[in-house]
Amino acid sequence: MYETEDVPLERKTIYRRYQIGPIGFYWLIAELDPLNNLAFGYANLNNEELAEWGYISVDELLENGAMEDKEWEPCSFMDALTKIEKERKKTDE
Repeated sequence: MYETEDVPLERKTIYRRYQIGPIGFYWLIAELDPLNNLAFGYANLNNEELAEWGYISVDELLENGAMEDKEWEPCSFMDALTKIEKERKKTDE
């Protein structure tokens, strides 16, 4: 944890994505403490204006129905947002 503290948010590498697809919730994970299964990342609960960076328990995500995106490729935060926007547009078609 705190390894990317000096990296601007938009340039942080996003290593994992968890999501609850049917309701549009997703979490982008930039740091992970595997001993405590605690992550630092970006949470978007289907509301761009209220989305925020913070800490979350991965166990809590999984207990509440989030699934890890096994096809996720690490990328910058800005690239992650672009990927997600493209996915949403494709789904809306």
